[in-house]
Amino acid sequence: MKNKRAILLIGIVFTILLVTGTQVKAQKVELSPFIGYETGANIYSSYGDLHIGDGMDWGGSLDVGMGGGRYGEFSYSHMASYLDLESGITSERLCDLAVDYYSLGVLQEIKPDAKATPYGLFTLGVVNYRPTSGDISSENKMHISLAGGVKIKASAKVGIRLQARLLMPLYYAGTYFTAGTGGAGVSMGGGIKGVQGDFTAALVLNLR
Repeated sequence: MKNKRAILLIGIVFTILLVTGTQVKAQKVELSPFIGYETGANIYSSYGDLHIGDGMDWGGSLDVGMGGGRYGEFSYSHMASYLDLESGITSERLCDLAVDYYSLGVLQEIKPDAKATPYGLFTLGVVNYRPTSGDISSENKMHISLAGGVKIKASAKVGIRLQARLLMPLYYAGTYFTAGTGGAGVSMGGGIKGVQGDFTAALVLNLR
């Protein structure tokens, strides 16, 4: 719970600073509550394959315009899921699982003045895997994401946002020190595991 509050506080502080820093140039402030579908994920380990189930997700984003069709964005998404351990032909349910993504990034519209505006989005942030049953502890991982979609303006104040997003958690596997005839060095291990995607529809509310 403390981790979630800290992440949320960071997002709120970032948003306040962004709004203050771009007050003169800001063209829009958009609030977009959304709902959609999030794919499952597999995380391979020496104990077997950990499988996160797919399901519906929901959340919202706050976008602050910076001019030229560019926005700073803070977003949150939540999915109620489960975690299975699959080994060979057997599968064991470990726990029910909440998957929460907290993201900060930049959205760029391609045709800002068009009624239907394509856009691209890059974010980074934290994903929290939180068991809601059993005695397994929660995990926090950094993540990056890429998204694309379209905003459709229904009026000056209301629109629709359709988006597809690729979510890529980053796993740190340790730091390694090497030494030999060619000299010494340091290397870091890690990678992207548990990749997920979501497809969402949002109601865009133009607050400014």
